[in-house]
Amino acid sequence: MKNRLKILMAERGINSVSELHRMIQEQGHTMSRRTLDKFARNENNQVHYDTLITLCQVLNCQIHELLIIQEESND
Repeated sequence: MKNRLKILMAERGINSVSELHRMIQEQGHTMSRRTLDKFARNENNQVHYDTLITLCQVLNCQIHELLIIQEESND
């Protein structure tokens, strides 16, 4: 599974993870910068529901817009 966070950020004119992190804080949510960085780089093996809910609320999107199932290649 992969996320489309950077694509959604670009579509909404959010230029950096730092900018998104500020938006999250300004809307009264809490998320560590480390969690956000790892999510943006698709480096996490598990994601908490709170993280997904926060991102969907701040980005005004649905979960299916944020997450995609990506088939692994057998190369």
